[in-house]
Amino acid sequence: MNIRILILSTALLLSGCSGLTTTQDVTPPTHSWDELQQALLTVDSWELRGKIGIRTASENQNASLYWQQLQQHYQIELTGPLGQGGARIEGNGEGITIDIAGEEPLWAASPELLMEQTLGWQFPVRELLYWVRGIPAPDQPFELTLDQQRAQKIFQKNWEINYLRFSDQQGYSLPEKIIISQNDLRLTIIAKEWLVKL
Repeated sequence: MNIRILILSTALLLSGCSGLTTTQDVTPPTHSWDELQQALLTVDSWELRGKIGIRTASENQNASLYWQQLQQHYQIELTGPLGQGGARIEGNGEGITIDIAGEEPLWAASPELLMEQTLGWQFPVRELLYWVRGIPAPDQPFELTLDQQRAQKIFQKNWEINYLRFSDQQGYSLPEKIIISQNDLRLTIIAKEWLVKL
């Protein structure tokens, strides 16, 4: 998997989807799971800075990540190791554009369609918008394991989402390390900074 494939894969995976604060040790939430889930469902604008890695049976790649979500509009920037490569992704409910350094921009009506056309495989992109916040996607079956009123593991759409660390950010308990896996594909997101826009 070269840096172009890494960037394109990551861009498509993520697009379904006061100042920045440093992550900190998290204290157990004082709210119930239902209250936490309802609060996180209302969070539709945020910034996330961190790293993302994709591992397959034969490859292991990573990139720096900046994700800005403003309701239905998103902007994602990826930079490969040591600043190599790079991509800018912008989209909303009407389509997605990916601009990879040195290449013609790509456009499609949905991230899923663009992923199928360019990579030949699919990922539940729209669900990732919820999984990154530590909650299952609504209106779809799921299995849930809780730890101290936070998601520890979600099974949804034949994907396993494991939450290894959380941080307290602006009154929200948000994931700091997430592993999303199915068969030989494993996606790891490490959130170094969160900003929730209220």
